[in-house]
Amino acid sequence: MIDWLNKNKRFIKIRAIEQELNMPDSTLIKAVNGRQNLPKKWQEPLSKFLTGLIKPEAGGQNIKTD
Repeated sequence: MIDWLNKNKRFIKIRAIEQELNMPDSTLIKAVNGRQNLPKKWQEPLSKFLTGLIKPEAGGQNIKTD
């Protein structure tokens, strides 16, 4: 998860993910930048969020391109 975020952080707003998950400020960005590990309590919520983001059929919303 963290590796994927690190590779794609120029395309997404890490702070927006923290806010969506009600995560304390800078928790995720510190993990992405390697300054701390992601606390265990946030691993499952982040995994579910990213699954919906990466695979819309798993719970995210599709963007219509009409």
